[in-house]
Amino acid sequence: MHPRKFIRDSLGFAITQYVIRGLLMGRAIVAARLLGPLPYGAWNAIQLVMDYGTTLPPMGTQQGLDQAVPARIVEGDAARLEALERAGLFNILVLTVLFSGAWLLYAFLHPNRFIDFWGPSGLLLAALAIVLTNVASYHMTLLRSHGNITAVSGWYLLQGVVGTALGLALIPRFGVWGLLAGWTVGTAAATLMIRFLGRGLVPVIPRPGPDGLSLVRVGLPMFVFVASSQVMRTIDRLIILRFLGTLALGYYSLSIMALSFMLYLPDSIAYVLYPRLLRDFRHHEQRPEAIRVPVERALRTLAVIVPGLCGAAYLLAREAIMLVLPHFMPGLTAVRALCFGAGGLTLANLSSIVLMTLGRQNVLVPTALGITALGAVLDVVAVKAGLGIDGVARMTLVTYVLNGGLLLWLACGGMQLRAAERLRLMARAFAPLAASFGLAYVLDHVLPWPPGMSRAFLFTRLLVALGLFLLLYGAVVSPLVRGLGLRQLVREFRLMIPRSGRDADPEAEP
Repeated sequence: MHPRKFIRDSLGFAITQYVIRGLLMGRAIVAARLLGPLPYGAWNAIQLVMDYGTTLPPMGTQQGLDQAVPARIVEGDAARLEALERAGLFNILVLTVLFSGAWLLYAFLHPNRFIDFWGPSGLLLAALAIVLTNVASYHMTLLRSHGNITAVSGWYLLQGVVGTALGLALIPRFGVWGLLAGWTVGTAAATLMIRFLGRGLVPVIPRPGPDGLSLVRVGLPMFVFVASSQVMRTIDRLIILRFLGTLALGYYSLSIMALSFMLYLPDSIAYVLYPRLLRDFRHHEQRPEAIRVPVERALRTLAVIVPGLCGAAYLLAREAIMLVLPHFMPGLTAVRALCFGAGGLTLANLSSIVLMTLGRQNVLVPTALGITALGAVLDVVAVKAGLGIDGVARMTLVTYVLNGGLLLWLACGGMQLRAAERLRLMARAFAPLAASFGLAYVLDHVLPWPPGMSRAFLFTRLLVALGLFLLLYGAVVSPLVRGLGLRQLVREFRLMIPRSGRDADPEAEP
């Protein structure tokens, strides 16, 4: 992939994701304000089911397609490529229907919070959303392998716009059930759209074949890692729901909202970077040093930007909740703790795609399983110690940071960096996060907070805190961004608009 196209794809996908995340953030805030903590907790509980339904059922098929389709495209054998794709679709459809049916059967036959709150109609809507999302993910995997990131962005955008607008419109009449119905309709509309964009390129008639088992075998190690990571990132909510109840999950949901928003920039970059690393690695005869430069540049950039967002979110959280969602104030400490969890997850996500590129899935899987088990133990200890959602959030933060550090160490080893180079790179990666936390914490406690302050004083204090934080944080991290080529990056942004001649074709040889 030409650097200009990579920049366009990364920036375009990131912008789209931030627009969507802004919509979803707005939807979440309005819905939380209209519904209150208990129904909003029920909404987050059903979202957990939908998240697992789009991660677990394919059993590695999506990951197998991610790795196998680009290779078949390079081979140029259209018949073999189509057979692979049809077998992948067969796996996804059959396994998703089995998962949804098993979950519905269990929910209908055993008393549980889901059936008590949502009833059969709500669970059926959630199951439909799961099936539609997995069909769309199949399309997005193939289109991304063919270089069509725009279609992928379009799916997320349409789903977000329709799901948000319709869901909020239905809340006054149907409550939280309207939110679920709106999301399901948005998913259906987006899936129809991406099917239209994929016509002639993405087959839709499933066909079982030996390639189906091959996809599972190839993708299974990565699937275990992805599934374990999904559990690690949601085990806190599962434990809160199980031991503390739906109301506590409603309070805690604000922290998930903030964490998800901050992760979209690093996730978007990783999403586009992964295929590029695979191509570079294979093009250079699978030499690890071939991917060092783009990895180190992405790591150093994200390690500075994301902690800055973490610190700003920490300072914004209290005032924002007080002004907009005062009934959710019991979740403030959890929000602030998990803000900095984004820093650890950013390092973990980038490191994981490096290890995937290098074929080090055998390292990823036990690491993910071990960290997941550790996170579960820490969260349960926090609950049993009576620390509530605040303790769970702090333990989750510890888990995320440990996970990021361990995976980064392993990724550096995979790129054949010496021990001293690994330590130096890790210090560069974690120093901004430590600086951000320290500065945000000190500023929050040093600036005055008199009782009964007016809104004008509250707003002024927030502006002063943010201004001082950005000034001090920028001064601390400025030595870490030297040599990144940021000026060149800015110059390349203007090339996102084709002009004429060679610049009109991003794939043209320089």
